[in-house]
Amino acid sequence: METKKCVNCKEPIHPKRLEILPNTTKCVSCSTTGKKGGITVTKGEGDHTYNETIIMEPDEFKKFQEMEAILAGKPFDDEEAPEDIDDEEEGTEDNSFLI
Repeated sequence: METKKCVNCKEPIHPKRLEILPNTTKCVSCSTTGKKGGITVTKGEGDHTYNETIIMEPDEFKKFQEMEAILAGKPFDDEEAPEDIDDEEEGTEDNSFLI
């Protein structure tokens, strides 16, 4: 099997990447796709409760985090990872995470 090379850097594209994305033309390093942000939302009530994961682009996720901090009365630190945000109330948890 011939090794496919990245159109940008001309380095070989990892075989696992090609297995998952056979039509890709770029290696992981040259890919423009970045991390996505996601939150888990619980909807419904009683026996009809379910969780939904909402995936966001990085700029949307940052806005979400800013609003979440404002509503919690906390300063927003752009460099702070979502899992580092501590909830002061017992029984609450931060359901945001990076994908």
